[in-house]
Amino acid sequence: MIQKIFRNFKVICVFTFFFVLIRGAGAEEAELSEAGPAGETQTVQDTLMQMGKGMSLHKQNYLLPLTWGSNDSKLKDAEVKFQISLKQQLFDTDFYIAYTQKSFWRILDDADSRPFRETNYNPEIFYRLVPENNPLGNWGADIGYEHESNGSKELTSRSWDRLYIAPYYEYKKFRADLKLWYRINEDTDEDDNPDIEDYLGHGEMKLWYEWTDNQMLTLIGRLNPGTGRGSMQLDYSRPGFRRNIFFFAQLWTGYGESMIDYNNYITAFGIGIMFKR
Repeated sequence: MIQKIFRNFKVICVFTFFFVLIRGAGAEEAELSEAGPAGETQTVQDTLMQMGKGMSLHKQNYLLPLTWGSNDSKLKDAEVKFQISLKQQLFDTDFYIAYTQKSFWRILDDADSRPFRETNYNPEIFYRLVPENNPLGNWGADIGYEHESNGSKELTSRSWDRLYIAPYYEYKKFRADLKLWYRINEDTDEDDNPDIEDYLGHGEMKLWYEWTDNQMLTLIGRLNPGTGRGSMQLDYSRPGFRRNIFFFAQLWTGYGESMIDYNNYITAFGIGIMFKR
């Protein structure tokens, strides 16, 4: 009885969080309609992130209620995939701390208490170069340190620490991000995944393009030229039933969709909603 209550509590907690995001976006829409032109500069972050000055959404925030992967053989293997990502500006400077969490939840596997198969935790701290406006577009860069792990023990533990620089360039409806990293090596006897760079490489490229009716296509690619291994994530989004809530479809193929699968080749597809593109 207690286990069943706990399983249902997990479901309630996750979907309550995303319901609050949806309500927040709807509240922003109402505020903008009442405010008129003077309120046009307000963003969804102003409404959703009222918990503290300088806090805002960071990476993609989305909920895919059902994803299906090439390694799934039964209906219970289908997963809810979601990502939550926030950043906090430090003392009105250009330094930030951020936290991103990505989870894979087998919500249909009632026999095993609806387990979270994998959750990746990604805290970071970075310095953001202030964008400079010029006729050829806007540019900037983040320079920082990040940790990523799955919080597991022994044989299933996966983690790495990286220093990175991530310049970007934006012109009209197009944007390109290049993120390059250097892995901070661990002692051989403590390294859970010494070959992770063979699969995830030393960087990634992200391209955005927006066109008619605010539709957006995003491509994220990684490749290690030395091993020929890499990955591709293709996202499509368009405005949904409320302001700043987007219908979202995601296709993943390659290595490293999650930390536990860094050396497993997976193709997965899901449809859901997005709160930050």
